[in-house]
Amino acid sequence: MDTLLKQVRQTLQAFQMLDGGQTLLVAVSGGPDSTAMLHILVRLRDDFDLKLIVAHLNHRMRPEALEEAWFVQKMADELGLPCVCESRDVLAYQRHARLSPEDAARRVRYAFLRSTAARLGADRIALGHSADDQAETVLLRLLRGSGLKGLGGMPPVRGLFIRPLIRVRRRDLLAFLHAQHLPFRQDPSNRQRLYTRNRLRLDVLPLLQRHYNPRLVETLCTTAELLAADEATLQAIVREYFDAARLPARPGEIRLRIDQLNEWLPALRRRVVRQAIREVSGHLQGFTQRHIAAILELCTVTAGSKWLRLPCRLVVERRYDVLHIRREPAAMVTPVVHPLPIPGGCTIAALGLSVASEVIEHQVAFSAPFPRGNTAWLDAAAVGNDVWVRTRWPGDRFQPLGCPQSKKLKAFLIDAKVPRRVRDRLPLLVTERGIAWVAGVQIAEWAKVTPATRQILCVQVAQQAPEMAPITQCVDGRASDFPIVFQ
Repeated sequence: MDTLLKQVRQTLQAFQMLDGGQTLLVAVSGGPDSTAMLHILVRLRDDFDLKLIVAHLNHRMRPEALEEAWFVQKMADELGLPCVCESRDVLAYQRHARLSPEDAARRVRYAFLRSTAARLGADRIALGHSADDQAETVLLRLLRGSGLKGLGGMPPVRGLFIRPLIRVRRRDLLAFLHAQHLPFRQDPSNRQRLYTRNRLRLDVLPLLQRHYNPRLVETLCTTAELLAADEATLQAIVREYFDAARLPARPGEIRLRIDQLNEWLPALRRRVVRQAIREVSGHLQGFTQRHIAAILELCTVTAGSKWLRLPCRLVVERRYDVLHIRREPAAMVTPVVHPLPIPGGCTIAALGLSVASEVIEHQVAFSAPFPRGNTAWLDAAAVGNDVWVRTRWPGDRFQPLGCPQSKKLKAFLIDAKVPRRVRDRLPLLVTERGIAWVAGVQIAEWAKVTPATRQILCVQVAQQAPEMAPITQCVDGRASDFPIVFQ
């Protein structure tokens, strides 16, 4: 046990995961890795002067989920630690977002952890990924095709998130649990070969270890650390080149000198262009090597102007010797689906909005200012806890306040005189029951606050980007500051 504790302590120190005297939210599923991590951190908390809080999310995806939540709560109680156990309907979110079950679960889980950390004032969030998880990730990305950044694997530290077990083998964690007689839960879906990662874990890695390299996990993890360090160094160098090619521009736009770009090696040009995309859009999701190549091809045009349109409303234009990269404030956007923690908040970069929610008592609410503009009061019980913010979909229906029946959302927006250019960007608060609020326009009849309401869900939408026009409340075709009428 001492060896394992020393290994985790060294990992925490090597990657500067903790400063000491912090509050650490520990994500615990009840499986062997996260259970071992919790017990290890309990033994190390005095070394780092930590306050530990346990967090568990019931994904409602398996029959065992409720028992696992009970197990984690009981374990936290026995350790004398506060515990936050919540549940989300991940499969419902998956259907709304049209994602794979794994991706949907990951997004909902991370949203839950971020909102819980913000609500409780946690400084860091500990995840239970082990060295075996890292090896699987690197191998999976290698098979699918990835650059240096992807082959660097999961970072030990990314923002709030830390991975204290990233250098620890799973077998050592199991040995620790058995030696200390510590119970844990096994997810039976981890043994199913339905998922690619499971097949890698159960079939491919054992075969490679048996026939080629018995220390393959350690080798892949070491390789990932080396590549991640190389990527960080290259990124610092790229930043210098990017700044050298950059010209003054308006906010939200990047201008690059084409003659400067063309002097550099292709690999450096690609990285500078990727940096420009990241600066404008905030991320690289949805951008492929094909898009980068198309941008660089513009740099070979010998005369005049030429432009192209890319994902995330990105427009790239060559104007003589300058490459302009900007985001287009178009009405049409890629459909957006984002879980909204209750209470909590989320940022939707694609819409340039932040959304916040809180639950308040009925009596307290009416001593507060009446909601105006982009704030809605809803019956918390009617809305429930599984809530998403998304843009409209074909076939959407909505029951406006005061209407006995639902109608097509498109017809409602036309009647409310919402401009066509705004409709595809309009955030909708959606539950399994339907659309609860067309933000800034109207709430649903079924979600309204009544005299029987005990708790009120307060939701507020705030503008984050200058390109996003303020959402104007419309009632009977006229602009209004009073979106909700209690009946």
